[in-house]
This record gives sequence, C-alpha cells and structure tokens, in this order.
Amino acid sequence: MPPTQIFSVIIPTLQRARELPDLVALCAAHPAVREELVINNHPSPLVFEQENVRVLQQERNIFVNPAWNLGAREAVADHLAIINDDVLFDPVVLDIAAEFVVKPRHGILALEGTFLNRERATRPRLRIAGSNLIGNSFGMFMCLRKENYVPIPEELKVWGGDDWLFFHQPWPNWALMGPLVRSEVSVTSSAGEFQRMLEAEGTRAKELVRQMYGSRWWRRSGRWRRPGRGAPCWHPPRAGSGR
Repeated sequence: MPPTQIFSVIIPTLQRARELPDLVALCAAHPAVREELVINNHPSPLVFEQENVRVLQQERNIFVNPAWNLGAREAVADHLAIINDDVLFDPVVLDIAAEFVVKPRHGILALEGTFLNRERATRPRLRIAGSNLIGNSFGMFMCLRKENYVPIPEELKVWGGDDWLFFHQPWPNWALMGPLVRSEVSVTSSAGEFQRMLEAEGTRAKELVRQMYGSRWWRRSGRWRRPGRGAPCWHPPRAGSGR
C-alpha cells in the first residue's frame, strides 16, 4: 500500500482552467493527500466543499513562482505535490508519487511530457529526468520532499521556477511515464501578458541556470546525464505484488 497523508498539494490558479474543480476533488479524495493549498491569484473568491482544502486568497496576482513559494511555506506535510490547475490524471499517479518521495536519494518526480494526452495507459515506468524535460512538462506536476524545496528568487515570477527546483535537488530527478494524464498545457502561461514577462525574465532565468548547471554531483556525473539508450529505468511494483 502506498503511504498515506504525506502530501501537501499546491495548486496556483487564475481560474482560467476548466479542470480545476475536478483536479481539486481528485486530490482531496486521494489517501496520500493530507491537505490541498489552492493559491487563488484571481480576485473572485473560490470555495470548495472538501474539508482538507485551504484557499489562500491573494489581493492581487502574485504569479506562479511566488505562489509555489507561498504554498511551500504554508504546507504542513513533509512532502509537496506541486500541480498545475489544468492537469487531470489517473489517481495511480499519486500512488506512485507517494511511494517515490519517501524513498531515500530521490529528487523530484515529474511527468514525461511525451506521454501526455494519450488514448491508452501503459505500464508505469520511471526514468532519470534529463534537463531537456524542463520547459516541456516538468513544472506541471512535481513531487518532492519539503526539505528539498529551495525558494525561487522573487525576481522570477512566472518563468524559470522549475529550472531552479530541478537543479537544486540533492539527488537526481525522475520522470513518470505510462499512466493517463490529460492537459491542455499552460492554459494560463500561454496568455499574452505572460509571454511578455518571458521576454523580461528569460535572460535572468538563463543566467541562473548557467550558474546552477553542474553545481550538483549528479549533474557532473556521466551516469546521470540526459537519458538516452540504456538510461536507468524502473518499473513500479504492481498493486498486490508484495514488493
């Protein structure tokens, strides 16, 4: 059985994603979730009936990276699940994530973007996540130990937060493939105002990434570089297997 009550789920929103109510209900009902923190960056109030859901209402849009930082500060659980508001997935994703984050020597578990929006699920697999995953799907779903969350610099409001967390992990990051995951992908961040912010923040984000690249032992080790043929891969045990 996967561990229970271990996650604080963090979901920033501007209420533009139609998936939000279903996502909140999915996570609130999952045994691995202790609480959900919905950071509401829109002035219209949000109310959810689930007892383990807290809405952190903001007076103004603080943007996604500061919302992640706020959620990490407010979280009461020892593990974080940071999820975009436009993502829906099979509950087995949280089962696998819960088993992953309690193991030692693991960084972030994210989703492999090439497996999004497929018609059928395949057997779940995990593989080492290369930095090429950043900017594709890494930031839409990230599970990690709270102690390994390094606050994102306040100068980065929308862009570069997943890069920052990726490179600050003390152990290699992994990507999950196989289960059903649905997303329209970046419903909010694709809007014009956020694309203009990319122009302003992009240069600084790239500078920070260059400074971080190679700063962790696993980035310097050939064993943990971008996965290709022969990259480490792990099949999570099936339910009831006893492993």
